[in-house]
Amino acid sequence: MKKTGFFWVSFADLMTSLFFLMLVLYVITFVILKVEQGKIEAQNEQLKKILQIEEQFQPLQNDKDFFYLDDCEKYVAKELIGIEIFEPDKTEILEAHKETVVQVGYKINKFLESLRAQNAKFSYLLVIEGNMANSWDRRFSLDSNYGYSKSYERALSVYNLWNKEGINFRGGNVEVLICGSGFNGLCRDSNEKNNKRFSIQIIPKIEKIDYKF
Repeated sequence: MKKTGFFWVSFADLMTSLFFLMLVLYVITFVILKVEQGKIEAQNEQLKKILQIEEQFQPLQNDKDFFYLDDCEKYVAKELIGIEIFEPDKTEILEAHKETVVQVGYKINKFLESLRAQNAKFSYLLVIEGNMANSWDRRFSLDSNYGYSKSYERALSVYNLWNKEGINFRGGNVEVLICGSGFNGLCRDSNEKNNKRFSIQIIPKIEKIDYKF
């Protein structure tokens, strides 16, 4: 009789332990599933914002005054393709092309203002990149310091001209990056003389969406 009583006490203890073990596993599983659900919902929300941004870039991509380089998501002014807007070996913009460059700046600024109006919580990185065409005999190295420094100075000249004309990209949630890729860089034109240009890239910086559980 005593042995039977001991058995039932041990069995009850075992069942109680199993109950608490199952309860703990249930709670852990529930928390993990809620966390994963929160992550998925946050990722879906971020994807919606990215798709929304892509739609809002369509007007600039389809603009008749710009040529969109799809492979590297950059814009160049169609009217300036293949034109040397700088004096040889100099960084000042030729007088004949200043007005075209200014109009390009106004159009970009107007586009950025429309983006800010539609997405007040977003910020943007505006990259002004100077490019250079190599000589006919390709005598300049792709990593030439001359090419990098000169192309940067030319991009800076473009920015300074826009700034002088009252085109203030930094007035809102826009960060401006001025750089030069010299004789290097992505999306170079196969016709080398067409690389005498500057390009524009607008990169949206989407806020991180926290997930909740």
